[in-house]
Amino acid sequence: MKISYNWLRELGNTTIGPNELAEKLTMIGLAVDSVERLGDDHIMDFDIGSNRPDCLCHLGIAREAALLDGSSLAPPPAAPIEIQEPAERAASVEIAEPALCPRYAARVVKGVRVGPSPAWLVERLEAIGQRSVNNIADVSNYVMYEMGQPTHAFDLSRLRGRKIVVRRAREEEQITTLDGFTRELSTRMLVIADADRSVALA
Repeated sequence: MKISYNWLRELGNTTIGPNELAEKLTMIGLAVDSVERLGDDHIMDFDIGSNRPDCLCHLGIAREAALLDGSSLAPPPAAPIEIQEPAERAASVEIAEPALCPRYAARVVKGVRVGPSPAWLVERLEAIGQRSVNNIADVSNYVMYEMGQPTHAFDLSRLRGRKIVVRRAREEEQITTLDGFTRELSTRMLVIADADRSVALA
């Protein structure tokens, strides 16, 4: 997993340089395979073990860096503007496989237009190896890489039945992925679907 040193510094106040930080993190069990300079940034390539899912994001690594030098964390503030209409009036969520997905939360965001991402967001994602798609997909990926919280974004007007169903893929079910390829799914796979068809892999 690739981590941007500059991004880490925005989430904390570590004073340890990138190469020294990579060495110290490796010594505490977060193996850094390489550190590469990229412009004014350094990209650290981590080999994160399955026992440390908390470190599969920039905030998780920033927390570890803060512990190493006694600095503080500065996670981004979250202050969404709430409206009176509850999300469940606009859409519903059904979990058909609670053993595989015990919780799925939804939020409706209005007034959004799909378009290109700003240059800073494209550069930040590309620095860690993530291709830019559009502003909606990119901000979803940004949140995942920063906070460790995977998200999906859907156009509510295109969700049949205005609902999300978390279920296993059906026999011979297919999905077209963001790269334009149609792929056949296995019944072992968990999907996010609307009332009729899968719209994302879980």
